[in-house]
This record gives sequence, structure tokens and C-alpha cells, in this order.
Amino acid sequence: MENSFWLQVLVVAVVANIVTDAYEFALERSLGKTRDWHFVGRWVAYLGRGVFRHAGIGDTPAVRYELALGWAFHYLVAIVFAQVYLQFLGAVLEQPASLLSGLVFGLITVLAPWLILIPGLGGGFLGLKTGRPVFVCAASLSVHAVFGIGLYLGTLVFAVIW
Repeated sequence: MENSFWLQVLVVAVVANIVTDAYEFALERSLGKTRDWHFVGRWVAYLGRGVFRHAGIGDTPAVRYELALGWAFHYLVAIVFAQVYLQFLGAVLEQPASLLSGLVFGLITVLAPWLILIPGLGGGFLGLKTGRPVFVCAASLSVHAVFGIGLYLGTLVFAVIW
């Protein structure tokens, strides 16, 4: 693939994550939704040790640089999602990005935390073991919808700068 595609992927991913992070920060301040990137980093570190699921990630011993690892993982996943989104639009749909396609794609990506990350952290399928499963599912759904909108906004930013 040509270099401009990878630049587009990077720009779209970073814009989408910045939009998402701002939204999550607002949720944190208004509703008490936590963004525990150190727990995500801990989970990623333990993946390398062959541990996929924890009874409760807070009870798992901390690892060095887990917060940085969590944030890096957060942005790496966004880059992968942006690549899939852009390739799907171009190769399968043969359509330019749109607000609707970004929103739908973002909503699909919520399957990753619902089915992989939250259970891996010890929160159970769909967050059923978190004590606030409806809140966890709704918050994840809204965050991923905003991420999808951010993907579309990222394509607009890339169009302006490229």
C-alpha cells in the first residue's frame, strides 16, 4: 500500500482517539465512568505471560509501565480499527467515508470490549460481573459510537491536510 494510505490511517486513528478521549473525560467528570488504562496495560502485559482472563484485574499484581502500555494499546487498537474501516470502505463498499459509515463501524467495534477486554479484565461477558452491567454496556456503546464519529472526522481532517 502506498504511504499516503498509512498516513491517512494514522491521522484518522489519532483524531478518532482524541475525540473519544475527550468524550470519555467528560463521562468521567459527569457520570463517574473510569478510564483505567493501567488495568488495560496490565492485561496486555499478562497476555504475554499466557494469561488471557483474570478473576479481577485489580487483584492481579501490577507491572512496570502498565499505564503507558495501556495507552499505547489504546492507540494501537485505534490504528487497526482505522485501517479496517478505511480498507472496508475502499475495497468492499467502494464509498467515501460518511458520518453514517463511521457511526455504524464504531458501534460494531464495541464488540471488542464487550466480548474480549471486559471479560479479560474479570468483568464478565458484557460486563455482567462489574456490578453495573447496564452502565458498563451503555457507556461502552456510547464511547464506541463517538469513536465512529471520530473516524469520520479524522477522514475530514486528513482531507484538509493532504
